Amino acid sequence: MAIEQQGRPIASLSADERQMFRNLVNDLQALRIASSIRAVPARTVLEPGMADSPPGVKASLMHLIHRDEQGPAFGETAPDFSLKRSGSDDRVTLSSFRGKSPVGLIFGSYT
Repeated sequence: MAIEQQGRPIASLSADERQMFRNLVNDLQALRIASSIRAVPARTVLEPGMADSPPGVKASLMHLIHRDEQGPAFGETAPDFSLKRSGSDDRVTLSSFRGKSPVGLIFGSYT
């Protein structure tokens, strides 16, 4: 099943399958916390646990792996972009914050 067709695969899991999924994700988080570089790819940790997993759990894990592999890798510079400032025609670029305080980006819908 293609990632785009999966929708929200975890929503269709049984309680036992959700617990299995949570346990594998908790293993990933624990390994990332224990790692000095925190760049452990999700695929490295989750793929071995997929072998004996039910199809729904496999689909949910593949969705998580796909999401983990999107965008820049840990430690890479994010691609530059600019956004319009609210209530102004001024624009701000992500690169203008380089070397300053960390930047948190929150994307959402207000509709």
